[in-house]
Amino acid sequence: MRTGRGVYLLGLLIYLCLAGCVVGPGDGKRPAILVPPVEELEQPFAKVAVLDGRSKMLPEARREYVTLHGKRYEVRRPWQGHRVDLGLSSEGKNLVVLPYEFTYPKAQIYVTAATAEALTRMVSAARNDGVILQVDSGYRSLLYQRSIYLRQLQAGRDFYDIAKGVAPPGYSEHMTGTAVDLVPSDWTFHGSEAEKWLGQNARKYDFVLSYRQNDKNGFLWEPWHWRYAGRAKD
Repeated sequence: MRTGRGVYLLGLLIYLCLAGCVVGPGDGKRPAILVPPVEELEQPFAKVAVLDGRSKMLPEARREYVTLHGKRYEVRRPWQGHRVDLGLSSEGKNLVVLPYEFTYPKAQIYVTAATAEALTRMVSAARNDGVILQVDSGYRSLLYQRSIYLRQLQAGRDFYDIAKGVAPPGYSEHMTGTAVDLVPSDWTFHGSEAEKWLGQNARKYDFVLSYRQNDKNGFLWEPWHWRYAGRAKD
């Protein structure tokens, strides 16, 4: 019985080799390699979109996830690859409170000491030019960012819909303590005197616009979101 089974398997192997083990057309010189269809491939591989519209195989080790309420979500573009480096995060580090006259509505907003110093100089210079700059958001913890998502998920929104405009936990620049949102932190900021002044002067104080119009990575344009870029690890 075993001999018969062995002969059968040997015959099947010879047949496959003679048949070329073909899955797709060969090159006429050697048989094509027998591979399973893409949909049958198991982890650690998965297909992801790339900019030219094709696809590539991305190892599981390079994929990124966040877990909320025990459910794991894959982080996709534009956030994928932009997780905040723990070395740059201000989690557990000393932060300072911005002067209340620079915040709205006189809120207790924290940033790094270097950011506060540079921001104070910039806001003061803008006021000398008759332009009012006010901050309504600075440092945000990882837990705070998680709470934003949890509230939205509980309200019935989809994770990937939320991620279109809100950084997933661990991906927000606000974690660094160097990013601020200026008033009004919505689309009405565009075209304001504050935006025009920043466009001409922000660089003098080492502030840059984080998410520009037509961003190559696919981030939504946020004209109100500025980051102190003086020293990476302030």
